[in-house]
Amino acid sequence: MQIHRVASGDTLWTIAQATGSTPQELMSLNGLASQTELVPGLNLLAPGPTAVVPQARTNKRTIEVNGYLVPSGPQDAATVQNVAPHLTYLCIFSYQAQASGGLTPENDTIALQAAKNGGVRPLMTVTNFDGNNFNPDLAHAVMSDQTIRSQLIANILRTVSEKGFAGVNVDFEHMHPMDRALYDNFIRTLATALHERGLSISIAMGPKTSDEPNQPWMGAFNYQALGLMVDFIMLMTYEWGWVGGPPMAIAPIDQVRAVLNYATSVIDPGKILMGMTLYGYDWPLPHPAAGLASGISDNNAQNLAIRTGSPVEWSTSGESPYFNYRASDGRAHQVWFEDAQSVADKFELVYEMNLRGVSYWVLGNNFPQNWALLGETFVTKRF
Repeated sequence: MQIHRVASGDTLWTIAQATGSTPQELMSLNGLASQTELVPGLNLLAPGPTAVVPQARTNKRTIEVNGYLVPSGPQDAATVQNVAPHLTYLCIFSYQAQASGGLTPENDTIALQAAKNGGVRPLMTVTNFDGNNFNPDLAHAVMSDQTIRSQLIANILRTVSEKGFAGVNVDFEHMHPMDRALYDNFIRTLATALHERGLSISIAMGPKTSDEPNQPWMGAFNYQALGLMVDFIMLMTYEWGWVGGPPMAIAPIDQVRAVLNYATSVIDPGKILMGMTLYGYDWPLPHPAAGLASGISDNNAQNLAIRTGSPVEWSTSGESPYFNYRASDGRAHQVWFEDAQSVADKFELVYEMNLRGVSYWVLGNNFPQNWALLGETFVTKRF
């Protein structure tokens, strides 16, 4: 793929002529549904957004690609089917651990069948999510009591067997730093049980740039020890920009690089899946008086910029796009999202650091440019 930043006066026709493609190809690759997404009356693309332009890459690396899915019903079949050729794994989010050692069931029959039909390995994601938040006390309860821990692991193994998962992905978050050793022991015990059955174990870990055992949330993650226990890791290199925080890049590349520099110094890079996002945030301004941000798919963010004629700016340090616009009620907004250029820049980190692959949060958000670019940059490993 080539990345073309739209300049003043550009149209689909002029970009197609300059790059040897067609307007129809450009519309498909960039998620433009119709000519109505051009600036009305002028047939011009709004300056600023990046456009994906077809171009083959030689000597592509083979990587593993994971996508998280929150099952939502019949539409899961189409969601998984649309991206299945690009996925190695599908993480079903989530089976919630209970303080008794039980598991809250997940209605994932449709998603599981779609994954299997598409040749994608389904993984069972187990969390300490209590229905409202990631609960550190819940994590402590199931890890500190040997009987409860054994019961939880037995329930995980039973569910994996009954539903035909290829492995387990543990996503415990916001744990107490004092539970670091307990988490190590839980993962070690679960890994042994899964490996005995020929199943994989992976974990999601929050981002950090050094090991500070007493650090809130991150202190419980012993990168080096955990990296030796598990088969691979989904590193959550995103959410610097979040719904309650000030407007900023969700995954600024300078921060992503800093996390990866540390992670690859203590974990085999061949075990790391770099976290990628399929969403942006739309903040009402001024922050914080105007309230929380709302999520927006990257494709919808791009089209919002086009529809409102808002020039897309570029954060040099974060290598991320953003724009300002006024809503119909006159209120100012700022949107940060991912586009083809920011995704391409992150893909280069996979080559540079020899990572295992990438992991997406969360499927169901439309971003066709990403999948087109992924296919042109890598070969997805299939089993």
